[in-house]
Amino acid sequence: MLKKRTILNEYVFVLTIVVPIFLFVGNSFSNDVFLARCMKIAESRDPKLAVTYEQIQLAHSRTTRAARSFFPQITLQHTTSKGTTAMALQNSGSGNFGDYEYNSESYGVKASQSIYEGYRTRGTYEYESMMVTAAKFNYTKTREELFSKVKLAYYEHITLKQEYSALASANEIVSSLFKKVQKEYKARAISQLDLLEAEHFRDKIYDMYEAARINLNFAIKKLINVVGVTDIVEINAKELDVLPDDVPEISFSLDDLLRFVLTNNLEVQTAKVQAEMADMKIKINRSKVIPKFYVEGFYGKSGEAFTTQPLELSMSWNVVGRLSWGLWGNSLEASYTKERTDPTAIVDASKRVDTITQDVKFALLDDLGYFVDAKESKVGFNQTNADYVDVLKNRRLDTEKAYNDYVNSLNNARTLKKEIAYRKRKLALMKKQNSLYEVSTVNLMEEALRYAEAISGYARATYQNYSSVTEMERLTLMPLR
Repeated sequence: MLKKRTILNEYVFVLTIVVPIFLFVGNSFSNDVFLARCMKIAESRDPKLAVTYEQIQLAHSRTTRAARSFFPQITLQHTTSKGTTAMALQNSGSGNFGDYEYNSESYGVKASQSIYEGYRTRGTYEYESMMVTAAKFNYTKTREELFSKVKLAYYEHITLKQEYSALASANEIVSSLFKKVQKEYKARAISQLDLLEAEHFRDKIYDMYEAARINLNFAIKKLINVVGVTDIVEINAKELDVLPDDVPEISFSLDDLLRFVLTNNLEVQTAKVQAEMADMKIKINRSKVIPKFYVEGFYGKSGEAFTTQPLELSMSWNVVGRLSWGLWGNSLEASYTKERTDPTAIVDASKRVDTITQDVKFALLDDLGYFVDAKESKVGFNQTNADYVDVLKNRRLDTEKAYNDYVNSLNNARTLKKEIAYRKRKLALMKKQNSLYEVSTVNLMEEALRYAEAISGYARATYQNYSSVTEMERLTLMPLR
């Protein structure tokens, strides 16, 4: 009898102290050094996050390139040449030609500046600026998704660790009780049916224990994989042993969360930017039918002379005004050129020193791509707007689902917490009754199983609650508790 009471006392001690220990420890994740360390390591090692950061730099470079179009294109140029020219021999009526060597040189500044392009230059710059915004949204989205994965893996690891610890102790004690039941059966104190029932309770506890062990090992591997380390010791921080003893409520309603989705959700904001970019493409394409004016000019010195004469350079400049106009599949180009060169010794007697040139070209159906671009931009705009509506609708549904999971898991956790307290008191009472032979050992094992199931259920409900809150934080970018 003394041995029986010793076993029962040990069993009840384990179930009432070791198994539900997390119910009496008030830890918080707000200052969790281990979790913070995990997120820091993951952020520094995640290759996908590094790529999204490079995409931001690339988008900035594209914006700088687009901004360059607002300023003149300036070129410094220097040209020299040497050659031979054939000229008619002086005082020769036979039409004979002689070869004369000459050289030439020219240097100066060439510039080109757009005067008016409709919306093309500005629209292109704004489009590239939107690309920067989209790249930043993508970076933040990738970062928040990584943090969410780390948190979920960490919460799962802690939950399974405490569940495994509880079920390991319960399995050890229930196995000892089963040996006692076997002795009772040999002593013909219980029936074979009681023995089979006790064996069922033992096997069920053992199955729960094995499942918890397998799940815990996998959770450790998952955490290591998400953080980006080869071993959990590389994290080099102390982790919590249990979840907080009470599951706190969040301070926002479902309506609040749905409003946050509209304003904060990164997928929604990215889809919105993409719709604005598609609208900008339409504006840029429409601006092709607006005349484009720009000027080009050169200022410097140039000259030519025979090698027998000194090369003297004189001032030379030209100004060109150009017009290009896309006319719904056709194109019109016109230019006006003014050139001036101070006369010096020149090789070519026909060289012009003051020239005005006008040129007009009208090409028929040389820009059919305009219609393709117009159609493509319109289809793209409709597609991005449809995507925006779809993404917003789906993220709202995801948020509502996560909120429902949060509410259900919160209620479930509170109910199971009460059940654990009830099972604990009942187990203590049945222990006394068993010592007085008022309750059989098999019934005590059954109650122990119910107690272990309640603890396991509480752990799962707690994890579900934290995971649903983590998902809502990812969707709304709001710290909910």
